Formats: sequence, C-alpha cells, structure tokens
Amino acid sequence: MCLLTAGIIDLRTHILPNRINAAGIAAAFILRLIGCALSRNASPVRDFFTGGLVCGVPLLAIALVSKRGMGFGDVKFAVLIGAFLGVSGGLCALWLSIVLGGVFSAVLIAAKKASRKTPIPFGPFMAAGALAVVFSGDSIKTFVSAVYHV
Repeated sequence: MCLLTAGIIDLRTHILPNRINAAGIAAAFILRLIGCALSRNASPVRDFFTGGLVCGVPLLAIALVSKRGMGFGDVKFAVLIGAFLGVSGGLCALWLSIVLGGVFSAVLIAAKKASRKTPIPFGPFMAAGALAVVFSGDSIKTFVSAVYHV
C-alpha cells in the first residue's frame, strides 16, 4: 500500500512524503522481526539493514552529486524498498525502475512533450519496479542475474 500511495503522491506533487517512507520502513522492520522470531534466525533483520543500505546509498550519492536531479525522498523510498525486498529484490526493483523511467523519459523527449531538464518523478517507477519484483516471484531476479551475471 505504501508503494502505490507514495508513487501516486510523487506523480502528482513531486514529493515522496516522509510519513509514508517512515511508516513503510517501520512496517518492514516489524515484519522482519516477526520473520526473525518465526525462523529463529537473524538473517531477516540483517536483510532489512543490508537491503536498505545497498539500495539507498547509490541513490544518496546521486542526490548529493546531482543538483536537484534526485530528491532525498527518492533515497528514503529506495531504503524502504530495499528493507522490504532485501538486497537482490531491491536491486532488481531499482534496475527495473531505472529502465522504466528511462524508456518513459525517452518517449516523452522524442514526442517533444519534455526536455532533458523537465523534472520527472522517479517514485512511480520505483513503485512499479518493486511491485513487479513482488508479483513476479523469482522470475525477474533470475532474468536480471542472468543478464548481468549478478
């Protein structure tokens, strides 16, 4: 629910609200704790932190380097996605979001509906990538790892 809500809000306002990101990260942590208790294994909590870091740090670097190219809401949203999906699922979701966003932007530019300077919200593409990973099971992860030998 956080994915769809945040994606729609970002599409309309170009803002990914901190409340949604924080609630999603908290829910991911609680679900990981429950998974840890049920499996009697610490890996679900480790996956929460490693997934969040591996997905959030590259976007943080982009946000720090680019001038207004990517906002910190996108970074927090990437942390949320990585916390929920783990490292491999989060990276697949980010890869899909970059491909989807790139194709969409290229179509807009080719149709002269946008320029390279036109701000396009990235949240809807991140939400779509994450939902694709969730609903596809391991098939997308297998495809991405086969293509990129990850």
